[in-house]
Amino acid sequence: MEIAINRLNADKDLEVFHDLDVNYVDTSKTAGPRAARTAALNNATVAAMGLMRDCYIQSTILNINLKIAVSDVCEMDLSSVKGFDQTSVLMNSQTNSLAKSVMYFLDKYQWKKVALVSPSAVLTAFAARVRSDLLDALTANKIDILVDSRLDPMSDITEKVKEDAEKARIFIICDWSSNANLLRNYIFKLGEMNKMQSGEYFVLGYISYDTNYQWLEASSGDQRLVHLGASDINDYNLTENDLHEVYKNVVILSDGPPPAEPNSTWEDIKTQVLKKKPAKMCPPYCNTTISEKITPRWDRIKLLFDSIQYLADATNDALNIGANIYQSDIFYEHLISRKVDSVTGVTEYIDGYGAIVGSMQIYYHFSSSSHNSYSLFPCARLAQSSLLNTVWSLTDYSEGLSIDFVNKSAPKDTPVCGFYGENCGPPANNTFIIVISVGVAVLIGLAIAAAFLYKRYRYERRLHSLFFMIDRNQIILKKHTNLMSQQSLRSMASIHGSVVAASQTLRDSHFFIEDYNNASSINASSIFNTGSTARAGPFGPIPGFGGVTGASEDEKWHQIPDFGVGLYEGRTVALKRIYRSDVEFTRSNRLEIAKLQESVNSNVIEFVGMVVQSPDVFVVYELAQRGSLKDILDNDDMPLDDVFRSQMTKDIIAGLEYLHSSPVGCHGRLKSTNCLIDARWMVRLSSFGLRELRGEETWQQEDDVQEGKDQLWTSPELLRWSTGLSQCGVLLVQKSDVYSLAIVLYELFGRLGPWGDEPMEPREIVSLVKREALAGKKPFRPDMAVLKESPRIVQETVVAAWTEDPLNRPSLHQIKRKLKPLTIGLKRTIMDNMVSMIEKYTDKLEKDIAERNEELEAEKAKSEALLKMMLPEVVADSLKLGSNVSAESFENCTVFFSDCPGFVEMSATSKPIDIVQFLNDLYTVFDRIIDQFDVYKVETIADAYMVASGLPVPNGNHHAGEIASLGLALLKAVESFKIRHLPNEKVRLRIGMNSGPCVAGVVGLKMPRYCLFGDTVNTASRMESNGIPLRINCSGTAKEILDQLGGYEIEERGIVEMKGKGKQMTYFVRGENSDMRRERIIRERVKFASLKKAQIQEKTYEFS
Repeated sequence: MEIAINRLNADKDLEVFHDLDVNYVDTSKTAGPRAARTAALNNATVAAMGLMRDCYIQSTILNINLKIAVSDVCEMDLSSVKGFDQTSVLMNSQTNSLAKSVMYFLDKYQWKKVALVSPSAVLTAFAARVRSDLLDALTANKIDILVDSRLDPMSDITEKVKEDAEKARIFIICDWSSNANLLRNYIFKLGEMNKMQSGEYFVLGYISYDTNYQWLEASSGDQRLVHLGASDINDYNLTENDLHEVYKNVVILSDGPPPAEPNSTWEDIKTQVLKKKPAKMCPPYCNTTISEKITPRWDRIKLLFDSIQYLADATNDALNIGANIYQSDIFYEHLISRKVDSVTGVTEYIDGYGAIVGSMQIYYHFSSSSHNSYSLFPCARLAQSSLLNTVWSLTDYSEGLSIDFVNKSAPKDTPVCGFYGENCGPPANNTFIIVISVGVAVLIGLAIAAAFLYKRYRYERRLHSLFFMIDRNQIILKKHTNLMSQQSLRSMASIHGSVVAASQTLRDSHFFIEDYNNASSINASSIFNTGSTARAGPFGPIPGFGGVTGASEDEKWHQIPDFGVGLYEGRTVALKRIYRSDVEFTRSNRLEIAKLQESVNSNVIEFVGMVVQSPDVFVVYELAQRGSLKDILDNDDMPLDDVFRSQMTKDIIAGLEYLHSSPVGCHGRLKSTNCLIDARWMVRLSSFGLRELRGEETWQQEDDVQEGKDQLWTSPELLRWSTGLSQCGVLLVQKSDVYSLAIVLYELFGRLGPWGDEPMEPREIVSLVKREALAGKKPFRPDMAVLKESPRIVQETVVAAWTEDPLNRPSLHQIKRKLKPLTIGLKRTIMDNMVSMIEKYTDKLEKDIAERNEELEAEKAKSEALLKMMLPEVVADSLKLGSNVSAESFENCTVFFSDCPGFVEMSATSKPIDIVQFLNDLYTVFDRIIDQFDVYKVETIADAYMVASGLPVPNGNHHAGEIASLGLALLKAVESFKIRHLPNEKVRLRIGMNSGPCVAGVVGLKMPRYCLFGDTVNTASRMESNGIPLRINCSGTAKEILDQLGGYEIEERGIVEMKGKGKQMTYFVRGENSDMRRERIIRERVKFASLKKAQIQEKTYEFS
């Protein structure tokens, strides 16, 4: 207590609460009431602390005398005892904490059926309320209590546990007895019966902290429930492994304080307490149950410090606003609904009833080296997250709560078939089930075997039937040209350079195919070649292949060189010659062809079949309309940018990956001439497979130069292999494909051929590749200087892929991962990328157009506003529509003129700039005022200001009233107007008005003006010039209309001689009745739309 008092008196944050004094009194059962009375009668007492568990009498005494009671052990239910909720504050955990915690887990795992187990012993009042609150919460949330057992933990509960386990799966065990014997006994009995190990049961246990604090020490986060450890299973038929499985489905709750969070304040307090600890400490602040040593009860010490600090903070807040802290009904408002920052670093809350909300500690086992695997450790707590949010939420400690359910998921609250099998049908005869099951299994096995044999039979029959053979009479031979070598592609700019030009070229290509499809004459049609270099066939080339007049069908087939094109079953196909006079299809050959026919992928060419009619042997493939990769690379008019190269690289690798994982197993002949381009600009691999069949291929006309060219992509190991490709293992050929891929990438990114600008003949290059490494020299490879402008990852990949040792070459997966940065963001094909680029470009254009439209609309609005400032709105709208605005006669309107007497003298004595500023300031005020009336400003000339009403939109007789009201408003305005360069001078405004007929129209083409003509205008001008400063000189005609309208104060001025008008009776408008004008305008707005702009004045203008 001394330490706590010293801390408070030294706390600088307590601005007005200092020099706390504490009186110590005996609060035992006999002396407690007397002590409470002493404290209550002391006028200097702010609050009493240290009340007993049964604090009813003490609280009553303090309550009667309006004194605050703060207790950390009192078990009174403040919410149910009338009056005490205005004087008592409880710092210990409340009875509803368990109910809130249990409902958190039931809601989380959707458990609706539970068993409730608790001791049979007589409960304390506190324990009884805990049980009652829990039952109320279960009932309110419609939880079915299947079992409600009250057991003696010291008796044999085996049969009862067995009986309960047949009726429920989720158990809530509340044990507020000392040592938690019931909880331990019940859990271990379930374990003996192997219920917990099955994962179908779950125990949510509760241990009362008050009776088990020796096992729940709160001074450190490393506490553990050693009482439920491995040493407690000696009396049960359980192993430590069993205990480990049991604890997976056990969560223990305790209403004790949460473990302290690391903080220097709490550590300092503990150090001071240990230093001041007397030789013999007595309860409640000592603990004699752990290791037979007298140690401080840190939980009680924590509550003592928190209570004093909480009371001091509340008192300081009350004093700061001048509240009377000695009157409990006043002081109590500062004690409730506030946050409590504990010295242990934990935040708690006092509710509106003066009770701490509290929290529930969660214990669970950990399978880690840092903890005993068979003990339960605090891992989290359930508590209110804030003062306003009353929903309890989970807060993890350092370990955190992660329930490792036995079956990896929370058990169900009801078995699948129900507790009594009500959800399943009656049990069947086991023998019958076994017989049926065996019979079904045998039948299934026979069916599978039969299906396998039948499938095998059909497969063998298909192989034997030569399913792949195509009668050549089914193919119509076609003349063909190579688009890439014939058509100019100068318009095919790079993707980023000209998307539109590129797309146009692609469209042109498609039109070429469509022309073919729609052609009426087959012989006149043309189609694209695969683009490979042609070699002469056995009968030599024939000019104009496919179009020789009078050539027989046999001659046409004999004249096909290396490649041909035909029409088969409505689709265009490519014909590749195999130089063999005849073919004997062995089983291995047919198997190889079957694998080819099963190889279907978007990056490989589809195998259609074979044409064999001695001496012609052809393989039939689908046609790639845009030729080969080599055709494109050799065409200087075909620009290639990074998008093209990256997409083609991606396609080639994808095709190789498929072949290596397919039954074909490898390619073996990868080169740029075998990388074909389809209509969507996707690269598709061809000339793979048929290794055995093509291994026996012989040339009728040997061409050493051509043979050397074909071997420029071949790996060194295959060049040295004397027995042919058909005798090579699949793994070796796959590594050879990686070498060939490196040469193709070199060719693609360098665009100088497979060996760059190497001057040697192909045969010499092939010879050096075969022999240089064997002679101990550096392997001969293309010059990497060609790729100096290429991405570094491409250079590194090429060098790694053409390594001499096949085993050191990277896999296709490694190459794909290495080159992945090239293809990030690319679509499936080049065509898709181009479409995407066009879409993005279109989106950008649309956005730009929208922005320009917005700017145009803004400028249009400005122009219209300017036009409407110069001309009446209806006139301006007519001019915008291109209509002529003719002069218009108005039967009745009112014209207003004003000027400033003395303006000429002012102009003579002032600088021109001052005159301009004066008129601008004055007319700015006038312009703002006229917006409030149904009038139109005609023009200003020097100090003359001309306004009209009743035109160009007639408003009945209201024009005279609007002009009169405007004049009164302007006279009011000039009273406070300051002349900037003559601050002591006043504007002496002179106004004249007249009503009558008028003609108005737009005059002129340059700077057109809306002008008024007629005697009415002249008379209004005379009324102004013959007027008196600060007066509105009104004609007789205008006066008559104002009288009709009513609400205007008009004074007769008399007869005035006017130039050109003779003698005229004139009047002064002195004021107006704003209420009458308001009613008139509101009434007439429906009839005259222009009156809607008239704003009703709240003041009546009167002038003497």
